[in-house]
Amino acid sequence: MILFGMVILCKMEGENMKKLTIIALILFVSVISTMTNHVSAAFSDVGDRYKESVEHLVFNNYAQGLTETKFGTESSIKRIDAAVMVARVMGFTEDGNYPDAGFTDVSQDRVWAVNALANVNVISGKEIGRYGSGDPMTRSEMAKVIASAYSLKATNQSVPFTDVSSRFSTYVAALVENNVAFGKTNTQFGANDFVTRGEFSLFVLRGDRLNVEGPPEVISVE
Repeated sequence: MILFGMVILCKMEGENMKKLTIIALILFVSVISTMTNHVSAAFSDVGDRYKESVEHLVFNNYAQGLTETKFGTESSIKRIDAAVMVARVMGFTEDGNYPDAGFTDVSQDRVWAVNALANVNVISGKEIGRYGSGDPMTRSEMAKVIASAYSLKATNQSVPFTDVSSRFSTYVAALVENNVAFGKTNTQFGANDFVTRGEFSLFVLRGDRLNVEGPPEVISVE
């Protein structure tokens, strides 16, 4: 419908073209709104807290639900699911040709994502030859992945969190300074806590917003 309307617009001039342009924009917004509202309605476990971020992920084909009716907002995100999601965010595709990262625990249908991210130093393995595909992702690991994927840096490398190791402190500092993630308390980042799929959707949404809007407004503590 939208494409048909745009073809007509190309043949119109003056006031008629202006009117049709407005109509086309209204139709476009209406279609997008309908699609995103459908996403929210489809998942019974997506409340107001994650509504916008889950819609963003699904609409952009970054992720799907665990089932047709559950997105899994409170479920820990697996490292392989996070890799596929971030690879899609970064524009990598299943038919891309990426150097073999050498991980033996990654399924063939998802190895493209891990290879792509390892090649640009966004992810690393748990040990030589093992990515840890089925392991849940910790908040420290998430900080490295998100900060690296969006090339986020911090002007101040120190963090007030006593549970963040030196290995991850620069990544955590980058997320906090850019308002992508926050501490669980003033002194605890929750470094070793597992990230839920709902939380991860928020981090991706905020990261995407940085690319188009600059630093986002603080939404909530995550």
